[in-house]
Amino acid sequence: MSVLRIFFAFLAVSGILALGIRIYDSSSSSEEEILSFAELPQLEELRQSSGSAFDTSSFSGKNLVVNFFASWCEPCKREIIEIQKIHSGDYRSVEAALDFDDRSVLFVGINSSETDEVKAQQLISETAASYLMLFGDDGTLLQEVGAIGLPFTIFVDTEGKIVGKHLTAMSADDVLNLMKKYFTND
Repeated sequence: MSVLRIFFAFLAVSGILALGIRIYDSSSSSEEEILSFAELPQLEELRQSSGSAFDTSSFSGKNLVVNFFASWCEPCKREIIEIQKIHSGDYRSVEAALDFDDRSVLFVGINSSETDEVKAQQLISETAASYLMLFGDDGTLLQEVGAIGLPFTIFVDTEGKIVGKHLTAMSADDVLNLMKKYFTND
C-alpha cells in the first residue's frame, strides 16, 4: 500500500513540475501570454536611482532585456554581473557575433519587492552595473508580467510586446542566446 502512495505522490509532483515548466517556458508563443509591457501603468511609478521620475518614452522602438532583482537575492547578483558583461561589451562569445547595439537593445534592471533600497543601491555599486536601473516596484509589476520568483527576466520587442520570459539566473551565454532568439529576424 505504501508503494502505491509513493507512486501516486511521485506522479502528482511530476505533473506539477511539468505544468510549471510549461507555464514559464520562454519559447511559449501563445497570444494570451504576450503582454504589452510598454502600457503597464506600474511603469509610471518607477524612478531612477537619482530619485527622479522615469520617462517610459525611452523604451519606444527598442528591444528590451528587463531583469527584475532584489538585493537579498543572491542569484540576482550573479545575473546582474552577467548582464553587465554584455552591456559593457566586455563579453563576446561566438553567440554574440551579431551586433545587438544596431538592433537597439536596451538593458533595464527593475528593483522589485525590495525591503531596503539602500541595499539595492549597494548591490548595483558592487556589481558595477551601468545599465538603466529603476526603483519603486513593490512587486506589483513583477506579478503583472507573470513572475513567481526572482531573478526574472523578460524580453520585450520593439512594439512593446513581451516575447519571452525566463525564471532563474542566467549566464551571459544564456542571455545572448535568448536575445538572438527574440531579437533577430531569421
